[in-house]
This record gives sequence, C-alpha cells and structure tokens, in this order.
Amino acid sequence: MKSKVEPITSAAVINPSCPWKLTWSRCEFPKYLTTMSATEWKALLAKASQDDAEAEYRIAGVYSDGCKDRHGKIVVHISPRMAVKWNRRSAEHGSADAQGALGYLLSEGIGVKRDSREALLWMRRAFLNGETFAAPNNIAITYRQIGNLRQAVRWFNKCADLGDDDALVQLGVHYYWGKGVRTDYAAAVRCFRRAIKGKNISEWVRADAFFYLGIAYLEGKGVRRSLRLAEKCLERANKDNDHAAAERLLKKMLKLTGRRQ
Repeated sequence: MKSKVEPITSAAVINPSCPWKLTWSRCEFPKYLTTMSATEWKALLAKASQDDAEAEYRIAGVYSDGCKDRHGKIVVHISPRMAVKWNRRSAEHGSADAQGALGYLLSEGIGVKRDSREALLWMRRAFLNGETFAAPNNIAITYRQIGNLRQAVRWFNKCADLGDDDALVQLGVHYYWGKGVRTDYAAAVRCFRRAIKGKNISEWVRADAFFYLGIAYLEGKGVRRSLRLAEKCLERANKDNDHAAAERLLKKMLKLTGRRQ
C-alpha cells in the first residue's frame, strides 16, 4: 500500500498567525554615504540653532547615517539617540518629514524607548501635514505591530489609494489569511497581480507579490490550482537567488515531483 503524500502548502514556509513576517523586515542600508566637511557641518549646526526645521531634519539624517569628509575621515558618528533628538526638534517646528521619521523611530524603538502611541500621534500629524508616502504605510505597520489589524488594513487601503503599490501586497496578505478583514482569496489574488504590474513598487516587494501569487496557485485558492504556474511564480520571486521562502518552497515541490534543480 502506497503511503499518502501530504500536499505542500504555505504552512511549509509561512507562519499563518503572522504571514506578513516574510515582508517588511528591516533593511540594512549603507552607512556613511553622506559627504560633508567639518566646516559645512558647523554651518549646518549654526543654521539649526536658529530653529530652522529643514536644517534640524538634515542634522537628524546625518546622525542616522553618519558622514565623512571627502578624504574618508568621519565627521559625524552614527547616533540613533541624537537622530531622535533632532527629529523631535524639527518635528516640533513643523517639518512633516521629521514628524514621520520621529514616528518611525518611536515605533521601532530606535534610539529611544518604543512608544507606539506617541509614534502614531507623530505619524498622523505628518500625514495631515502632507507626508503621504512613508507616513501612512508606517501607520499601517504600527497598528499591525500592536495587534489592531482592522486599522492596519484600513491604512494599507489608504496607501494603495494614494498609489503605493507596495501596500497592495500587504493588503493581499491580509485578505488571503483573513487578518483584520474577512478572508477573500479572489481579492488577495487581485492585489498580488496589481502589485506585480505596478509602477510604484520596489523590486523586492514585487518579488514578494510573485511569491504570494505562487502560493495561491499552489493551494488553488482564488485561482485554479496549477503547480506549473506556482513554480513559475516562485522562480520569478527568486530570480536573484535572494528569496529564501520561495527557494525553500521550490525545493519541496521539486522533491515531491522527483525532479532536480
């Protein structure tokens, strides 16, 4: 008697209680890319001392990333704590960018004790003051972090309406797993497909859209089940060999079918 082969599902690579963990992991960006002389730094500090919000925000950015002069000597060392301090000063003087940045730092606990309530206050203020790119997305993520999934979905919807195609992937995840909204596989698939075709989307998020669409084809939810199309989507997600979840799922599929990579 042949043993029953268990079907491969998204559970092989995703925790269904928080399927978005695959996406929005913190990225490490290169540091010390800003070039500024010590004289220029002093001039910027002098301008900021006159409560110039733009200068204060620039200083916060320098402390976040650090800077060197043209000879490679460090002029300003990275200091998350000082980045918070100067973002707060700039935010209090009306900079929407600084308000959003301060909210993000508070929500992630970077350079300051994590405070989701205050983070949301600053992010909302930034949004109302015209920062409609990062702020609404970070508001959605913060609501999700504190477990208010309905509000997270509401703000991801707002992001998508504003033209942020990255947010479509997040919406699709919430629809597919029924987190903060009623499960709707067809709506999830529509979100993933729109994201794949979107212009305002980062390539690593587009790869996630292919990955999640591949799962839909693998499980036959929202689309007709097709291992061929599932494999095609997963391969597209991992085209640069940097999508670990897609790679693991592909290996499981190939092992099940007896094929070799």
